[in-house]
Amino acid sequence: MFNYYKSLSRKKKIVFNFLLSVSFLFCFFLLADLCFPFHTQGEYAPVIRYRDGSPMHIFLTKDQQWRMKTELSEISPSLTQAIIAKEDKYFLYHPGVNVGALMRAIVQNVVHVKRISGASTITMQVARMLHPKQRTYGNKCLEIFHALLQMYLNMVPYGSNIQGVKAASILYFNKFPEQLSLAEVTTLSVIPNRPNSLVIGKDNATIVKVRNKWLHRFQKEKVFSENVIADALKETLNAQRLDAPKDIPQLAWRLRRAYPLQYDITSTVDPSSQQKAETIVENYSHSLAMKDIHNSSAIIVDNRTRSILAYIGSNDFSDIAHYGQVDGVMAVRSPGSSLKPLVYGLAFDMGFITSKTILTDIPVDFKGYTPENYDNKFYGQVSAENALQQSLNIPAVKLLNRVGIATFISHLQACGYQSVWKQRDKMGLSMILGGCGVRLDEMAGLYAMLANHGKYQQLHIVADSSVYSDKQVLSSSAAYMLTDILKKLQRPDLPNENVNAQDVPHIAWKTGTSYGRRDAWSIGYDDRFTIAVWCGNFSGKGNPLLNGAATATPLLFQLFNSVGGSLPLRDSVPNSLQFRQVCRLTGKVPNDFCTDLVIDAFIPGVSDNSVCDHLKEVDLSADEKFSYCTSCRPANGYKTKLFPNIDPELANYYEQNHIDYKKIPPHNPMCTRYFPGAEPIINSLTDGVTYLITDRGKQKLQLSCAAASDTKKVYWYVNDKFVGSMKKEDKLFFVPEANKIKVSCTDDKGRNKDIWIGIKFL
Repeated sequence: MFNYYKSLSRKKKIVFNFLLSVSFLFCFFLLADLCFPFHTQGEYAPVIRYRDGSPMHIFLTKDQQWRMKTELSEISPSLTQAIIAKEDKYFLYHPGVNVGALMRAIVQNVVHVKRISGASTITMQVARMLHPKQRTYGNKCLEIFHALLQMYLNMVPYGSNIQGVKAASILYFNKFPEQLSLAEVTTLSVIPNRPNSLVIGKDNATIVKVRNKWLHRFQKEKVFSENVIADALKETLNAQRLDAPKDIPQLAWRLRRAYPLQYDITSTVDPSSQQKAETIVENYSHSLAMKDIHNSSAIIVDNRTRSILAYIGSNDFSDIAHYGQVDGVMAVRSPGSSLKPLVYGLAFDMGFITSKTILTDIPVDFKGYTPENYDNKFYGQVSAENALQQSLNIPAVKLLNRVGIATFISHLQACGYQSVWKQRDKMGLSMILGGCGVRLDEMAGLYAMLANHGKYQQLHIVADSSVYSDKQVLSSSAAYMLTDILKKLQRPDLPNENVNAQDVPHIAWKTGTSYGRRDAWSIGYDDRFTIAVWCGNFSGKGNPLLNGAATATPLLFQLFNSVGGSLPLRDSVPNSLQFRQVCRLTGKVPNDFCTDLVIDAFIPGVSDNSVCDHLKEVDLSADEKFSYCTSCRPANGYKTKLFPNIDPELANYYEQNHIDYKKIPPHNPMCTRYFPGAEPIINSLTDGVTYLITDRGKQKLQLSCAAASDTKKVYWYVNDKFVGSMKKEDKLFFVPEANKIKVSCTDDKGRNKDIWIGIKFL
C-alpha cells in the first residue's frame, strides 16, 4: 500500500490525502454520534390559537417548562438578522464552527490562564442547551454538527422556566415571534446572555440600555436601515411577565387530545364572539345559582362555514364544587324533546303529514309504553304544526313509530350523533322524548342543518384546509316547513318575561327538558348563526325549576342579541314546495262538505293527496232515532244527514272525558246483517306482553276498549269463555288462571278483536 502511494503523482497524492481525511472525519463523527447519541427533537408543548392567530391557550411541557416550537414561518427577517448579528454574524458562512473565533478564544484563554472569551456559534449553543456538558474544547467538537437557527430559537433561555423565542414572545409581549417589532426582537436577543440579571418587568431600564447598545451596533454595521433603528430606539419597554393564556380550557384539552402530534393549532373560535358569550353565560349563571342550578354550556356556529365561533364548556372552570371542569359541549345528556323536529321533517319527506295535518293527542299504549305530555294533559285533535310548537309527546311518539326507529337513528347518525349510533340496538320509541344520549355540539350540528336547507356538514373547530362535504339529510322543502313552524312566537316555550318584548330575536328555535328536570336545552338558528344552550347540574341533580323554556331560552335570546344580532330568516320558498287549500279539520284536500279552509304547504308527488273524510253520510229514520245500513234501509221514509267520522280511539277519549260530540243514532235493531267497519281496540292490555301476578287467585286484570261511535255495548271473552257485557266506555275485571290467555272483545255489530297475553305467577 505504501509503495502504491509513493508511485502516485503529486496531484493524485493530494486527492488521495483529501479523500482519506474526509473518510477519517466521517468515520470519527459517525463513531462519536453512536457513542454519544444526540437527540435534537426536544419536547414542546402545544399552542392553541384563536382564528385570528392570537394565543388562546398554552401548555407546560412535562418538565414544567414554557417551551413551544417556533416554526420557520414564524421567524421574521428582522428576528433572523438580529439574532445572527448579535450571536454569530458569520453564521451563514461557516459549517457550524467559526475557526477564526475558536483560535482567537484559545489564544486569549491560554495567555490569561482563564476563560476570557468564547467561540460558540449559534449551532454550538443549541447543542449545549440540548445536552449541557462541561464547557471544554473537546466537547465543542461534538457540538459542531448538531443544530440550526430554528433549534436555537426554540431552546434559548429567557430566565425562570421560559425557553425559546416563541414562549418569551407570548409571555412577555402577548405576541407571536412574527409580530414582534425590532425593539422587541432586540430585547429578546440580549436576554439569553444574562437571563438571571436581565429580567423583563424587573430590570427594564437596564434592558433598554443593553438593547440600545446593540441597536447602535446594528446601525454601525448597517444591519437595519437608519429609520428602522431610529424608531426602535424611541420605543419604550413597558413589558412584564404575563400570565400564560389559559382561555377555553375544555376546548384546549379537546384539541390537544385530538391532535397529539401538532404543536401549533389554530381554532375557528373568534375571540370577540367568545368574550361576549363568556360574559353573558357567566352573568346569567349567577341568577341560576340562586335556584340551585350551577352549570351552563353554549356553542355558537357560523351557518355559512359551519365553524364554531364560541365554545363555552362550562360557565366557571374553577368551580370545583360543581364540577366546572366538565366539558358541557362534549358531555352526553338526555335531549328531552329537542330531537322532535327531525322526526317531523322525516314525516314531511315521507309524505305522512304536512303542517296542517290533524294528529290525535290522546292516551295510547305501545306494547306497555304509555307516553304522557309534559303537563299530564291530552289535547285531542291538533295540527302537526301546533303539536310541534307545543312539544306534545303523543303525536311525536306516533310519528316515530310510523317513520321507524331504524330510519330515525340512521338520519341521526348521518348528522354525527355518535352515542345514539353506538347504542342503536337499545333504542326505542322513548328516544324521541329524551330516552337517549346526545352532546351539545351534535345538537348544534342538527339545527345548523335546518338552517342550511336540510344539508348537514360536520362542524369545524380547527382552521385548516380540509374540505367537508354536505349530506342532504332532509329536503329543502321539509327544512322550510320546519323553520316556518319553529319561528312562530305563539307557543308555550316562549319565556314569560319575553312575551311581547321588543328584543325577542328573529330566530327559529326548539326547547327540551329531560326526565326528572335534569337538563334544559334551547337551540335556535337564523340565517347567520346557530346557537345551542344547555343548563343544569353536571352532577345530574334535578331541579323542579329547571326547564328549557324558562331556564335555557332566556340565555339563548341574550346570546343571539349580543353576538352581532340576528338576521331575519329568509322566506324564499324552495322550488320543490307548493301551496294548496286544505280542510282545517283534517289537513286533507277539501271535500264538497268542507267549508273551513286554510293554506298549507305540500311537496308535490310526496305529500298525501287523500280527500277529506271528516264527515260521512248516514241514513236515518224519519224521527232520527235509528240509523240504517244499505241492507235495512227502507225504500222511502228515511232521511240522510252528515255526522262526524270519528275513529274509535278518539270516540273513546271523548266518552272517557265526557266531551260532547255529535253521535250517530243506534243502528236499526231489526237489522241482522254483520256490520263491517272498525273493530273494538283493546286498550287495557297489550298483545304479546307478559304480565306478572304476585297474588294468584286474587289479583285482577282490567278489561277496557275503544269502540266505534255507532257501538253501544261490548261483550268480553277470556279463552273463549264469556266474562260479561257492558257499555263500551265502562271497565270490567277478571282473575287470570292460565299462563297463556286469549282475550276477545265483540261489539254489538258483531265486530271482534282478539289478543294474546302471557301470565307469570310469582
